[in-house]
Amino acid sequence: MKIVGKTEEDRTFIHVAKKEIRKDLIGYDEQGNCGRCHGPLENGFGMAGGGFGPYAYCPKCEKVVDKIEDPT
Repeated sequence: MKIVGKTEEDRTFIHVAKKEIRKDLIGYDEQGNCGRCHGPLENGFGMAGGGFGPYAYCPKCEKVVDKIEDPT
């Protein structure tokens, strides 16, 4: 957790949840493309890949490459 602000009134708490590594997803290559076919990815937000949150999808492989579930 990181606290931002100089006075008590303007402090903002920023919480970043640790991402769980999912072994069932393909993942990225070194250039940020699909780890399987190395093609470009499409990003979205929703239920793809299980749970609600942002995801990366490879249209060539037709697979979700990466997913972060929104804890809220």
